[in-house]
Amino acid sequence: MTLDKRITSGVVVLPVLAWWATRDFPGWVTMWALAVSEFIVLKWLTLVVVVEWRQASLGRVFAYFVLWPGMDARAFLFDRKDKRPVARSTELAWAVLKLVGGLLACGWATWFANTRQPMLVGWIGMIGIIFVLHFGLLHVVSWCWRRRGVNAPPIMRAPIAADSLASFWSGRWNAAFADAARRLLLRPLAHRFGVNGAGALVFLVSGLVHESVVSVPARGGWGGPTLYFLLQGGGIAVEKSSWGKALGLGVGGKGWAWALLCTAIPLPLLFHPPFVYHVIVPLFQFLHQLFL
Repeated sequence: MTLDKRITSGVVVLPVLAWWATRDFPGWVTMWALAVSEFIVLKWLTLVVVVEWRQASLGRVFAYFVLWPGMDARAFLFDRKDKRPVARSTELAWAVLKLVGGLLACGWATWFANTRQPMLVGWIGMIGIIFVLHFGLLHVVSWCWRRRGVNAPPIMRAPIAADSLASFWSGRWNAAFADAARRLLLRPLAHRFGVNGAGALVFLVSGLVHESVVSVPARGGWGGPTLYFLLQGGGIAVEKSSWGKALGLGVGGKGWAWALLCTAIPLPLLFHPPFVYHVIVPLFQFLHQLFL
């Protein structure tokens, strides 16, 4: 079976089964089911494209699939010590601090889930989830693997420090997805559509993936996530244009401001009101009932 067929069948079948199995459950259950199913699909695809993966130990393959969120299978399975990022104690302290901050935000959203303005509860809760998982827990996991000698760099690489929109999306924000998109989509598509065309298609696919975990569980807000990611692709095109370069949109302070403007201002398209009201707020209302 070719890689294209694996991508087509895997990406469609498992998430559809996850949606079908949870379609009558609360939206937040469907969201997690779809997210996990798509994560499994990407894990499998990033593994099988590494032809020599069978030469790795069974334990290392299991660890890559289950105990590590990154998507660079070759680096994790066959790491080179000279390429492994250092795991310093101060880094662990910073990761734990972000984890605690995320837990506090989630705790606030849980405590006030039924008494404060739903949009406020939803956004604070979403920020809390992102800090608990992406910035906190997964950073701790990265530190632990690197401490054991495995090439497992953090998936969040100081995105707030990005001095261009291109650098923000090419590896600073969720490097795991960026690695998968680069290997499975950008490189194969670039041969047919060129680098710019392939990049635009990657952002389109990113939008559709987020539609599946945001708009599908919310049963509304259709098109918002796709438009958000198309705007990101457009922002990078502007950044790399002749007059964008003349304005300095891809470097320094102007590049930082441009990246922040392009990513933050349209966020309500990505996390639209139906998602906040019908998925995130009910999740924290459930946690409120469960713990309080």
